[in-house]
Amino acid sequence: METILWDYKTWLEKLGHKVVIINTDDRGEVIDTIKRRRPDVVHLHQHDLADVLNKIRVPVKIFSSHSGYRIYKLGTFLSLHKYLIQYPQDGLIVFAMSAAQRKMFLDLGCNPAEVFVTPNGTDHRKFKFRGAPLHENRSIYLGNIDNNKRQHLYQAIDSVDFVGSHGGKKFDRTRENYLGEWTRDTLYEHLSDYASLVILSKVEVAAPLVVLEALVCGLGVVVSTAASVNLDTKLPWISVIPDEKITDVAFVEAEIARNREISLRHREQIREYGVGNFSWEKLVPRYADLCMKLHAGRAVPQAPSARKKAAFRRLRYLLPALPSLFFFYIPCHLIFRSLPYRIFRSFR
Repeated sequence: METILWDYKTWLEKLGHKVVIINTDDRGEVIDTIKRRRPDVVHLHQHDLADVLNKIRVPVKIFSSHSGYRIYKLGTFLSLHKYLIQYPQDGLIVFAMSAAQRKMFLDLGCNPAEVFVTPNGTDHRKFKFRGAPLHENRSIYLGNIDNNKRQHLYQAIDSVDFVGSHGGKKFDRTRENYLGEWTRDTLYEHLSDYASLVILSKVEVAAPLVVLEALVCGLGVVVSTAASVNLDTKLPWISVIPDEKITDVAFVEAEIARNREISLRHREQIREYGVGNFSWEKLVPRYADLCMKLHAGRAVPQAPSARKKAAFRRLRYLLPALPSLFFFYIPCHLIFRSLPYRIFRSFR
């Protein structure tokens, strides 16, 4: 997340915007900094500080989640419902990382008109690109080693190198194809040494950053269904392992080998696809334009008739949201407490 936020800051400043990153868990410091600087837009990227959003008054408030599977945890879900839906005193916008994550926020009860998809990207200029990889017959499995990423299932595939911080008890770190954890500089220099990337995570609706980094380096990707969000899966160098085949190591190994063979022939095209769709050079200007449009919409007072029309339009979203509220494991007392607040918000 820190890499993403720093890239946002760097590219936004290139466009002439002033950006401040508040990197602390101290709620008082966060609130005081916002009050002192009086920004036009506040974009919160931290689940645990969602309650801060109702304690600040700025023209545009945005929330994002960088952990798709964390929302499924009951404690996180109830907290976000409380601070994003139940109690906000003024407008709140959600920027989702993918269409799949947007649906999760709609199931949470968010107004569809207030949830936008702003995919993550990467700074392609930082990565060394090789037209021909140094390791033509090898793939890299890149990411934190844990049960969600499922590296332990594929350690026996000798043509795959594993890189990442070790946290999975089932993974054998003594094997030769475990290369340890890389620094960012090592990643920038050596990711393009490989023919393809493998990441077969269980849940990842926020889109794995390493997939985007691999594409701008010219690597094909072998991904699980969960890790395929935001990708054009019809492209020959993007291989999606079906869920029912995910534990079939022989099948996965064959697909990795097939993907490598295809990817080696399309190295330049893969990079063009990655840069064209996931470079900050393309994505940040769209992000900035959206923020400015939202700010302009909040800054211009609506006429009374326009406010009434907007209120009824927002009220229409309550009806389709009700099934989601009932079936997305929200306790009944939470439903009856939150619904009046949503109705109140529609007419404020």
